[in-house]
Amino acid sequence: MPENLQIKTARGVKIFYCEVHPDEQKKKGILIISHGYGEHSGYYRELMQFLANHGYGSYALDHCGHGLSEEERGYLERFELFVEDLDQFVDYVRMKHPQLPISMYGHSMGGLIAFHYGIQFPEKLQGQIFTGPAIGRPVGTALIPGFLFEILNKYFHRYKIYQVLSHRATRNLEVRKKSNEDPLVLKYATIGFFYEFVYRGVNEAIKKAEQYRLPCLFLHGKADRIIPYQSTPFIFKKISSRDKELKLYEGLYHELIQEPERDMVLGDILNWLEKRVK
Repeated sequence: MPENLQIKTARGVKIFYCEVHPDEQKKKGILIISHGYGEHSGYYRELMQFLANHGYGSYALDHCGHGLSEEERGYLERFELFVEDLDQFVDYVRMKHPQLPISMYGHSMGGLIAFHYGIQFPEKLQGQIFTGPAIGRPVGTALIPGFLFEILNKYFHRYKIYQVLSHRATRNLEVRKKSNEDPLVLKYATIGFFYEFVYRGVNEAIKKAEQYRLPCLFLHGKADRIIPYQSTPFIFKKISSRDKELKLYEGLYHELIQEPERDMVLGDILNWLEKRVK
């Protein structure tokens, strides 16, 4: 079972994480997991155990303000803090496994964070996997003009928006129930948080997309009701990676690794990793 551990960032914030590993002699590589908005590392325990069963170690952190990590919940001073924390975490993992190839998995908002990371620090990773990445505006926000984001952030910066996304995230009723009952799941975020994530984070990613060059796998469900799947082929065409793959799944919702067809998705993730182990 994963064990909850922690590191302290340069700004003094405790970031919690968990890790799962196969037997040391069987270990082929490491996957670092960047979770989505409102989630925490515990969402990925089945994925981590699946990877361990096939020879891969994995680390999943709780982003600041999420899960067990420190910082004010539902608030974000600036989007770049996510990337800075992730970089320190990657350096920590690389120090522990200097001889192993390290890749990254990012889901939804965690995919957006990972995408920014891949642009800034490509030399630290072998490649990246994205599921339902928020490299595009979430459902219901695409038509909000930039000036309105600016006004809302200026005058309602700390106003809280409460959301329940579980019913739109997956068709898996058991996962929905667990999510609704999970005390670590973030139930709200401020206007300021969404300004940094949905407006600044997404816009900067689109502007810089052509700078992205890492080997990558993009996966998205065509029935996604949180991040429109069309944003992924759009960004896929813009990136400059020579080694890139895109797969869209008919009928699947946002949380691909929780869907009833998750075995197919996990198989695609594993196949991509296996082809790139050196």
